[in-house]
Amino acid sequence: MLIVSAFLPFYYFIDGIDSLFQITLSVLTNFTNNSVMQTFLLQVNPSYGMAAMILALIVAGFLLLVIGGLLATFKKAGGSIAGPAGMIVLTVAGFLYFKNLSIGLLSVGFYTGWLGAIMCIIGGVISPNKDKTKINVSVSQQQNVTTGSSPYTVTSPENIQQNKDAKFCNKCGHQNKSDTFFCANCGNKLQL
Repeated sequence: MLIVSAFLPFYYFIDGIDSLFQITLSVLTNFTNNSVMQTFLLQVNPSYGMAAMILALIVAGFLLLVIGGLLATFKKAGGSIAGPAGMIVLTVAGFLYFKNLSIGLLSVGFYTGWLGAIMCIIGGVISPNKDKTKINVSVSQQQNVTTGSSPYTVTSPENIQQNKDAKFCNKCGHQNKSDTFFCANCGNKLQL
């Protein structure tokens, strides 16, 4: 919904109802053309600084909506932050542009964007942590005891050899198949 809202008519802007994509495209394609940008800025606001800030907020809002939509699509938690942040930025830009944000100046893209942002917030709150991976930790119940020159492995009763033909690693105590030459656990060379 966030991505779609960026391409829908958003609010009345200069000469008609434009989408955020159209406004962003106009700003980025004419950014280096001073005469076009000067005219564009004067149409937005009599103050160049305020007009530049409004346009920067619109471009940033567009990017945040697209990024938030992509993150939400790929089940990343960042979508629940980027989407609402984009809509807050765009609402502030609307207040600055219109001096007061009235319903008659808004279009379907604005409402769709807020609906998508609210869905991202709800999804971020009620869903489990999607980005955190589970770490499986196995605890070895073996101890290496060193006496004199060679280490001996002491195993707990539940790790007693199940297979008579198995080879045990003298470094980590891992039970390996009888036809292996290196330990499957630590890579140590097994004794014949």
